Amino acid sequence: MINKKPIIGVMGSHDTPWNDYAAPVGQLIAQRGYHLLTGAGAGVMEAVSHAYTMEPNRKGLSIGIIPTMDYSGAVEKYPNHYIELPILAPLDNKAQQDQMPYSRNYVNIMSSHAIIILPGAHGTQNEVSLALMFDKPMILFGPEGAFEDFPEAPYRADHIGEVETFLEKTVNKLRVTKDFSD
Repeated sequence: MINKKPIIGVMGSHDTPWNDYAAPVGQLIAQRGYHLLTGAGAGVMEAVSHAYTMEPNRKGLSIGIIPTMDYSGAVEKYPNHYIELPILAPLDNKAQQDQMPYSRNYVNIMSSHAIIILPGAHGTQNEVSLALMFDKPMILFGPEGAFEDFPEAPYRADHIGEVETFLEKTVNKLRVTKDFSD
């Protein structure tokens, strides 16, 4: 029998790592034994993947969805050094509009069982919109004011303990409806 683990997606800025938020999130996901999924790039994606892979005795993998519309550019920029399972997706790395179906953002959201959003720009806002559209469990984690331009609906947290509670509740619900191992 395959030992299935929840996939926790972490989305956020490509330009700013937000280490004070990304590092505790990466450590938490690793300590819980879940898989981590990011867009495999820089910024938040690299910071959370670094913290995740540095956690000793973790059981999950660092998964990265790599956009490959221009394969030569993807090879140079992606994946960051902490991606253990790169998945090449022949999709644009950024959605040009919220409902654009051919973007890496769709793969990020649809492949994640739960999503943690750190501060970011339009691409991150697009992922929040998609998560809302597909009714994915999601929490926004960052300093007050970081999500002013984001949709109002998602739960917002500014302390890692709130993220931990969110993950615990979400994964417990998943274990009832899906065949996940402890």
